[in-house]
Amino acid sequence: MSKKVQKKKDRLKNLKENQKRNAIIGAILAIFILGIMINYFNTNYIYNDKISKNMFVENLDVSDMTKEEALKVVNSNKNPKSIYLVYEDVKHEISPEDIDLTYNTKETIEEAYNYTKTDSYFENVKRYFDVKKNSKDIKIKSSYNEVKLSEYIQKVSKDINVEMVNAKVYVSGGIGYNPSVTGKDLDIASTKESIISNIKDKKYGEIQLKVNLKEPEVTTEDVQSVNALLGQYTTKFSTGAPSRTHNIRTAAQKSSNVLLMPGEEYSYNNLTGMRTRSNGYKDAPVIINGKLEDALGGGVCQVSTTLYNSVLSSGMKLTSITNHSLASNYVPLGRDAMVNDGGTDFKFKNPYSHPVFIKNSVGNGTVTSSIYGNAGDKPNLNIYVETFKVNGLDAANTYRIYKDSNGNVIEREHVDRSVYKKPRK
Repeated sequence: MSKKVQKKKDRLKNLKENQKRNAIIGAILAIFILGIMINYFNTNYIYNDKISKNMFVENLDVSDMTKEEALKVVNSNKNPKSIYLVYEDVKHEISPEDIDLTYNTKETIEEAYNYTKTDSYFENVKRYFDVKKNSKDIKIKSSYNEVKLSEYIQKVSKDINVEMVNAKVYVSGGIGYNPSVTGKDLDIASTKESIISNIKDKKYGEIQLKVNLKEPEVTTEDVQSVNALLGQYTTKFSTGAPSRTHNIRTAAQKSSNVLLMPGEEYSYNNLTGMRTRSNGYKDAPVIINGKLEDALGGGVCQVSTTLYNSVLSSGMKLTSITNHSLASNYVPLGRDAMVNDGGTDFKFKNPYSHPVFIKNSVGNGTVTSSIYGNAGDKPNLNIYVETFKVNGLDAANTYRIYKDSNGNVIEREHVDRSVYKKPRK
């Protein structure tokens, strides 16, 4: 091989070695520079003591802030406030202290700070560049004492709730009225749900409360229409029989002070109850199988009979009426109403468009039944009883004769047919 060729080969070899050495030096230099850049990036943008760029807490920019700086900014702008529960221009304030309402601002700042400082470096880098494109907004969480919240709502409900009261009529020297009251009931579930929703959404201010109303079944207007006496009847009894007097008084009280709305039915037995000692009745003479015998409740039929005659004159609609087997000595034939625990009841309905009020009173050996109603409903009628015999037994047909304002008969109503097993003594 010539020396010329050998020199050429040596030069090529040296060139390759230099290129290889330069490549290694270049790679080392590039790695060094990259390391410097990564270190700079890590130190200035990730592993520093500041929150990443483009980070927000409830729309507050906390980018490039230390945790202390961010906490100061958030606490000065985001604080729990009072909520006001409003009903009929009355406000009930719930302060944060009332329910221990707080924000987790410290934990929220920690979350913002650590968003690009997880255990994974590659996750941190990914998050850093993601948040540069799309900002990150972290929500503050609220906490409160649910027991205290429930107790506060209960307290508010006591201020709002009103028990529904039906209007009433009373008679004491005249006709008087107790007005009706519309019931109010705070919807506790709805109220609590609204408060919790506002706390979650950090909406403060007023919440209009939902209150359920319960309208009275009997209004003040209803009872004020009762303004006149429609019918009244009085019977006498001997006060020399204390047990019977007691039963009359007891039955009269139990069946009195009843407001009967239009179309409603009055049941004497339902009001007076079973004739038992536990219901306040005593043994006294009563008609059993056509004979007078001592039994519990003797005397209650005198009250039903007295009421029957008041019902007749007031124009009430009779729905159940039965005469005694023996004619009574305190009313004429055809004017008595027998009741017993065996199912025989005295019933009538209110046929008018206004309520009527039934009032019984006992005193000085008399029992009086009065029916009050609207003056416009007062009927113009007479009661007529036609007596006759059926197989030798006393009998009677009872009628109501209705007349117009000129006294002309407009209706003849047959009310009842009575047959008595034994004649009156």
